[in-house]
Amino acid sequence: MNSNLSNVEIPPIDYFNHLLDNSPNKNNKISFGHGIPKYTPNEYANINYQLLNNSNAFKYTDIRGNIELRNYLAYSLSNKLNFNVKPEKNIIITPGANSAIFKSLFLLLNKDDEVLVISPVYFNYIMAIKMIGANPIEIDSEPESGFQLNIKSIANSITSKTKAIIINSPNNPTGALYKNNDLIELFKICDSNNIKIIFDITYHEYIHANYESNYLSLFSDFENIIITGSFSKTFGITGLRLGYIATNSKSIDDLCKIQDTISICASSLSQQFLLNLLNYEQLAIETNLNAVKSSKESLISNLENIPQLNWIQTGGAFYAFIELKYNINSWEFSKSLINLKSVLVLPGSIFGSKWKSYIRLAYGALDRNDVDEGMKRIKSFIDETT
Repeated sequence: MNSNLSNVEIPPIDYFNHLLDNSPNKNNKISFGHGIPKYTPNEYANINYQLLNNSNAFKYTDIRGNIELRNYLAYSLSNKLNFNVKPEKNIIITPGANSAIFKSLFLLLNKDDEVLVISPVYFNYIMAIKMIGANPIEIDSEPESGFQLNIKSIANSITSKTKAIIINSPNNPTGALYKNNDLIELFKICDSNNIKIIFDITYHEYIHANYESNYLSLFSDFENIIITGSFSKTFGITGLRLGYIATNSKSIDDLCKIQDTISICASSLSQQFLLNLLNYEQLAIETNLNAVKSSKESLISNLENIPQLNWIQTGGAFYAFIELKYNINSWEFSKSLINLKSVLVLPGSIFGSKWKSYIRLAYGALDRNDVDEGMKRIKSFIDETT
């Protein structure tokens, strides 16, 4: 048995989903749990017939993935984010963004190496780092700054064992979109210490108005950056499990070795399905962005009537990382809320030990009416238990 697994907890969202599925009012449950967009355009429904007539959809692709899809991604990264990469060499299509993160970490790390992560931090990062046998080092962001990077703390946390840092912007679970000036300073620090940056841009389509979104142009000429991302959030196809790695690093061939060993390639069927969706990209993005904005408006409106909850709004994604302003820890809050109201929110403690008085609400999968109903139940729960 791999001894590293003893340091890795069972995914906490599975635990809370199980509680919700067995809650007293399970037939009328509301989940703020999964970070997924709600809508899949109706136009997708006709595509399965096209796939049945395409024999390539049932065969292996190149290890790096379908070249048409890589060409599209290279164009998209260049056109939208000013990040330039060669599709034939420097892009790998992976079975989801988590796979891209794990393979990138596997490339960079040896046992007992250290990886800097910005806390609160997506728990799958921690699981992957520990599974490889390395150590995550949490760098706390400060709520008062909108959970921005603490560059001084990052610099002070670097040791001889530090090999990488994971940056996720917009961030899960806070929605924070990091400032360009901070990212430039971060890169200089990492470059001078030979620290690799894994930059997860899974939520880059969900950047709110009046925020900078050209951050990747800062890094396009450097080899120390590995970009990871997801098609799932853009197109509303989380079940197809499609992500990617894009990098100008000379280690791309080693990443291909890892991809071949673990996956061979991402699902050919999923890749072919996605190729048929490309004409609907703008429709999918606009539909889900409008839905997210509407759900966020509902969330803001409801929070005005719940003084025990405090949300510092941030610049992207579809998450609210909310402080509990009364004497209860987030784990007990989340469990009791499910048992009494059949509403799922995730406790902040699963995103870092400092955040026991916070909860995460993912509102991207809910329409305005669901958010209203969920928040009504949360208010009722707080009123009944305080």
